[in-house]
Amino acid sequence: MKSKIIILFFVITAFISKGQEQRATFGIQYKPIIPSKYFNSSYQNSSQFGYDFKLSPQYSNSLGMIIRYKISNIFWFENALNYTNRNYNLELKNNNINISDDNNFNIRSYEIPLQLLTYIRVSNLWYVNAAFGISNTILASDVQSYGNNLSGFMQKFYRKSGGYRALLANLGMEYRDEIKGHYYVGLSLHFPWSETGRIYPEFSDGNNIFNDTDFDDKFFIEVPGSYVTLDLRYFFPN
Repeated sequence: MKSKIIILFFVITAFISKGQEQRATFGIQYKPIIPSKYFNSSYQNSSQFGYDFKLSPQYSNSLGMIIRYKISNIFWFENALNYTNRNYNLELKNNNINISDDNNFNIRSYEIPLQLLTYIRVSNLWYVNAAFGISNTILASDVQSYGNNLSGFMQKFYRKSGGYRALLANLGMEYRDEIKGHYYVGLSLHFPWSETGRIYPEFSDGNNIFNDTDFDDKFFIEVPGSYVTLDLRYFFPN
């Protein structure tokens, strides 16, 4: 799967750059993911038969490489290859049987974003950038994990088959020096059009059993997958 994604990235890069007379700029980026309830970034509260679940995203990050293609003096085209590791905490409570526990797990994915960028020059070396586009994300695998205190508490995350698509929006400031390179800091919104996967929690202590049914009838929690990132980028001198 990893090799197929990398090959796809370079195929897209080669296709876009074919016949391109104007230069391209290569860079690297690191993006801490900021949990934000305002954008519904996977905060979920669900209940079933007295079992209360709270899904909370934890500190996560994304890193990768990015290529810009100059279309005109105002517009650039960007595509990239990003590896993202998202960390989650799933809390379980049931006051009727006096249990409480939490479960930590992470979801890894590979993303190919495509964006159109424009900018406004505000001083000699400083620019304000804005970009919009879409991305295709492939989740690396399904995930199973267990509670930190109760051995009978577990969750199974099933990724969406074929990955998912998302809307992208970005705004930031950039310092451009033709000798030292370009330094960029900004904020990005990653907003999927649909759920990214589903979590199926289970619990059993010998006397109490939860979600032990046929798969089609199981209780599940949708994972929306939207998030906001702080973008830190560096573009090498040409």
